[in-house]
Amino acid sequence: MKFCILASGSEGNCTFVEDSEGYGVLVDAGLSMRRTADHLAQVNKDLSKIHAMLISHEHSDHLRGAAVLSRRLDLPIYASEGTLSLIKRYLPGTPQLHSLNGCCHGFGSLEVEAFLVSHDAPETMGFLIREGERRLAIATDLGVVDLPTLGWLQECDAIILEANHDLDMLIEGSYPWELKQRIKSTLGHLSNDQAAEALIKIASPRLKRVVLAHLSQENNRPEIALERVRGHLHGNGHTHIDVVVAEQYRPTEVFEV
Repeated sequence: MKFCILASGSEGNCTFVEDSEGYGVLVDAGLSMRRTADHLAQVNKDLSKIHAMLISHEHSDHLRGAAVLSRRLDLPIYASEGTLSLIKRYLPGTPQLHSLNGCCHGFGSLEVEAFLVSHDAPETMGFLIREGERRLAIATDLGVVDLPTLGWLQECDAIILEANHDLDMLIEGSYPWELKQRIKSTLGHLSNDQAAEALIKIASPRLKRVVLAHLSQENNRPEIALERVRGHLHGNGHTHIDVVVAEQYRPTEVFEV
């Protein structure tokens, strides 16, 4: 199994995951079709590799490209029932809508299970993706890593986890107070320290790679997120875990799980 984060941040989120035979899915579709194709080309992939889309929730930075991609490439869309109930009005002429609730879905040799996370959109989902014994977890919009979420993150080989903001930068920044409260709430977004604390709880010899995602351009910096999360992990003896940051305007390298 391989994966690449094509874009991550408030202007659009999209991750490409493929099995060992090259059968791929998109996790979220927050980029236009043109930008999705461009970012795939930068890692020597193309749109023909995509066979389905998994949508975590209905916010536009995770959804805006889904309708065009679905219609033009004849792709099915999978999301929670709560998300589907809201997005149908945005997806006219897109009949291939499927519920992720309570099911394990197969895409090529990938097996996908969705799990609920705490965010201010109905039934926001994280994803556990398996191929054989390999496990990748994705949780990029959540205000708290509760015990059930920790359970889904355990015993993974790679994790994509939100590290949205530095708390001091958020509090001292220019956002209205109401927005600051929303971001730091249990239905908002994870801080660097919250991400680090969660990872320390589930870190194991099996976990080799962490990609920090959905960084705020206003309230965070890649070097700050890396220092906090890597510092916490390495300071607790988990020096084998490689920590990198996903960016908004260019894809990561293609990682092998």
